[in-house]
Amino acid sequence: MSIWEKMLNVDRRWIFLLIGIACVVPFFTPLGLPILPSQEVISIYDYIEDLSTDNAMFVGFDFDPGTAAENMPMGVAVLRHAFARNVPVFITAYTPLGQGMAGMAIDELTNPATGDYFEYVNWDAWAEIRDQGFTERADIEEAWLAAGNTLPENARGWIFEGRDIAFLGYLPYFHLVILGMSSSIVSQFPTDVGGTPLEEMPMYQDHKSLRDIDLAVTTAGSSACVAWITYGREKIGLPIAFGVTAVMATDYYIYIQSGQIIGQMGGLRGAAEYETLLLDNDYCKNPGKAYIGMDVQNIAHLLIIFLVVLGNIAFFAGGFNKKTKLKGRR
Repeated sequence: MSIWEKMLNVDRRWIFLLIGIACVVPFFTPLGLPILPSQEVISIYDYIEDLSTDNAMFVGFDFDPGTAAENMPMGVAVLRHAFARNVPVFITAYTPLGQGMAGMAIDELTNPATGDYFEYVNWDAWAEIRDQGFTERADIEEAWLAAGNTLPENARGWIFEGRDIAFLGYLPYFHLVILGMSSSIVSQFPTDVGGTPLEEMPMYQDHKSLRDIDLAVTTAGSSACVAWITYGREKIGLPIAFGVTAVMATDYYIYIQSGQIIGQMGGLRGAAEYETLLLDNDYCKNPGKAYIGMDVQNIAHLLIIFLVVLGNIAFFAGGFNKKTKLKGRR
C-alpha cells in the first residue's frame, strides 16, 4: 500500500483525536490570535463610550442556555463597559430562562474570584447614604468612602444597586412590556427581582420611561430583536443595538443598512471583537471567554482546512482521480 493510500485510509478516530486536541489546548494556553473589530461592533462600543452617569441603558438577556455560548459573552462585555463608565443599566429578559442568564452574568462580573470584578453594594447596604439625601453617583461614592469603605485591590469599582443597576428580570408577552415601558417603566416592573420598589431607586427618578433611555442592547437568540425594533425604535426612536447568534446575523444586517440600529455583534466573533476593544482600552485585564473561544474556533478551522488539502493532494498524487474516471467509463 502506497503512502497516498495510507493517507486516504487513515482511521477516522485519529482525526477526531486531532480535532479534540485542537479544541482543548487553546483553553489552557490561549494563543491570542489577532482579532480586528468590525465597524458594526466599533459603533456600539463608541456609542456606549460616549455615555455617562447621566445617561441610562437597557440590556436585554433575550436568549436561552442553547445560545449562551455566543450571547452570554456579549451581555457580559456590554455590562462590563457600562459599569466601568458608571452608566445606569436596567436589565431585562425576553424569556424566563433569560432571567437566569442575566443573573449568571451579574454574578460573573461581581465575583471576587475572577480577579477583575466590580464590588456589588446591595440596596440595603447603602440605605443610610440615601437617607442623607445623596442620589448623584459621585456623591454616593464619596459618602461611601467617607463611611470607611475601601475598594478591594482587584475590584474595578463599585456597583450600587438602585443607582448603577436595576435587575428587572422577565415578564411574559415581552413585546407588550416594551410597549408599556414607552410610557412608564414602573407600570411594568413595580419592583426588581429582589422585591425592591423601582420608584425608590435614584436611577428610576431620572429615567422613568424608555423615552428617557439612551440605548437598548438586546443579546438575542430569538425574535426579541424585532420586538425591540418595532416597539422601541420605530415607536419612540429608542437607539437600539443587537447582539445575535452567527446564524441570525445576516438576517439583521438590513437594519444596519437602513440606519435603524447602532450596530451589531454577530456570533462568537462579534463578542470577541467587543472583548478586544475592552482589552485594548484597559476595561479588563484578561481576554474574555469569546476571545479564547475564537482561538479554539480558528485552530479547529485551520486544522480542518489542512486535512482537506492533504486529502486532496493524496487523492490526485496517488492517481485515484484517474482510477475513478476509468471505473465511471466501465
